[in-house]
Amino acid sequence: TETRPQGERLRVDCLTQKSAASDFLWVDDVSFAVDAGEVFGIFGLMGAGRTELLESIFGLRPRQTTGTVFVDGKECVIRCPSDAMRHGIGLVPEDRKQDGLVLEMSVEQNISLSSLTQMERGLFLSSRVERAHAEQYVDQFAIRTPSVRQTVRNLSGGNQQKVVLAKVLSSQPRVLLLDEPTRGIDVNAKREIYGLIDELKRQGLAIVVVSSELPELLGIADRIMVMCEGRKTAEFGRSEATEEAVMRAAVPGVLEHA
Repeated sequence: TETRPQGERLRVDCLTQKSAASDFLWVDDVSFAVDAGEVFGIFGLMGAGRTELLESIFGLRPRQTTGTVFVDGKECVIRCPSDAMRHGIGLVPEDRKQDGLVLEMSVEQNISLSSLTQMERGLFLSSRVERAHAEQYVDQFAIRTPSVRQTVRNLSGGNQQKVVLAKVLSSQPRVLLLDEPTRGIDVNAKREIYGLIDELKRQGLAIVVVSSELPELLGIADRIMVMCEGRKTAEFGRSEATEEAVMRAAVPGVLEHA
């Protein structure tokens, strides 16, 4: 029988992200925790601050961000994405073409981007190690490509997304942040991504999924946090999370009048 790692893996305390140009708060004092082997969904309407929350955790807006992030009970000082990765946090960004991939590079080069130190043999990258590393992920994630040397631009959206996942996972994170992981990919590829999320959950990763598709979150998340105008407005366990309850918490002004 398989035993899933237990216990809190990620904790975010009082995270706030200010706008660079004004006092507007994209993220307003948000706190939550995620256990090892748990999928934690984040839902909100446009402008709720979901993407900004993940980017803050990942060190993308350090000057505008306050609050504390803990991984496995240790406080993490995160001033840039490489700090986040060193603390075991990986981010699959919302816009894979712009932020997740280097489209003119090969599948192999993209997959190894976040783990180049693993490929070094002396002062040089070992192309043999890099190829073997990429082929392992292509097999594991069933990435459909004629070869690992194929240019990423030529793959379908679903296969590009799997390359992004492989790249992020090759740095061996313990916390995985997924921003709209199935946006713009076909139904079969979505199903495969859900299968990968389930597999990673069984391996004990803490997985945070932002999605604007509520049925998707209701299907894959163990708990769902709702955001509205930068604030956390509700949190639901799997049994209490209904479409109606989540939407009520997501719409500005509804909860105050309830």
